Amino acid sequence: MKLRKITADCNVKDCPAVYVSDLGTVVFQGLPVAAADGLRLGDGEQAVELPVDVVREALPKLQRRP
Repeated sequence: MKLRKITADCNVKDCPAVYVSDLGTVVFQGLPVAAADGLRLGDGEQAVELPVDVVREALPKLQRRP
């Protein structure tokens, strides 16, 4: 799988980000969320937390994709 970052680069390599893959999927990089009220993860699933600003930046770019 090849990823292309669609949110702005930050000064560190492990910052929250959104990527688009060559498979037509979206990959999110953020802090892991192990437990929260209302969160139920299935086998093999993980949840990550992103700042709202990162999501807002990614949405217009995702809407332009075919």
